[in-house]
This record gives sequence, C-alpha cells and structure tokens, in this order.
Amino acid sequence: MHSEADYDNALARVNQLMDELSGPDGQIDDENHQSRIELDSLVTLIEEYECEHHPIGIPDRTAAI
Repeated sequence: MHSEADYDNALARVNQLMDELSGPDGQIDDENHQSRIELDSLVTLIEEYECEHHPIGIPDRTAAI
C-alpha cells in the first residue's frame, strides 16, 4: 500500500469481503477460503499502513479522563 488512495480502496474491499463472508448470524463464514485469505491479507496491510501513516499517540492525562 503506497498511497491514501490504495488505503481507501483496501478499506472498501474489506467492507465488501465482510459483507460477502458474513453468515446470517453475522459471523464470518470460512467456506470461501480464498476470500478469507484475501480479507486477512488486506487487514494486515491496512494495520501496517495505519501504524505508519495514521499513528494514534498517547493522550495526556487530562484528555484520557
């Protein structure tokens, strides 16, 4: 993932895969193995991108309360 556009596209694809893989009970259905692999891979890439480009700092004490 090299840009904010890549990040946005990956988020959209994760949402699409979550919709496709969600069963009637809202749980992820593992029957579609390839889609599950794609989902897991995208989530990992998104997490890495967010850590680098959208870090969450430690709040000061006043903000934490």
